[in-house]
Amino acid sequence: MGGDISNIKDSCTNRHLRSTLIDNWNGSLIDEVKVELFRNEQLAVEMFFDGRGSTSSNWFTRKRLRSNSFNDLTQMSTFNFFSMNGDQTVDRHFFINRNYGGCANDKGWMVVIDTADANYRPCKFDKLPGKAYPYILYGPDQQMSHYDYGLYAVADMMVISLSTLG
Repeated sequence: MGGDISNIKDSCTNRHLRSTLIDNWNGSLIDEVKVELFRNEQLAVEMFFDGRGSTSSNWFTRKRLRSNSFNDLTQMSTFNFFSMNGDQTVDRHFFINRNYGGCANDKGWMVVIDTADANYRPCKFDKLPGKAYPYILYGPDQQMSHYDYGLYAVADMMVISLSTLG
């Protein structure tokens, strides 16, 4: 938790902020990576990942998950996706998903839908009417969600923080 963005919650901005720490990621110095999702200025989800020996693109994995606020998400849960790259066929990123099975059967914990120009948008949640990209969906009530049924919450903000060793 350092770098050049000091207090992001007080930034009052709707633009994307990016720390220069990402450009100089040194996994030997990083202890932990924290992901927080906020809704209505309240912390809704938090996840902690082991950052030791990581890179800026490989820390968001099931194996690195230390703890989280979902009551049904563990390293032993079943996943078809758990990665930052997610499902690139449909431009779903930061994707933690249990299974596909037709849109009505898709279940997961979190997804960032971050572009309007995907070649393929099969499900309702991939193209929410009136919702500007990017948007972040997550399972409400601290558990996995059926996205296409509309049983999701939409985060207002995602914050990724780093803590370093020493």
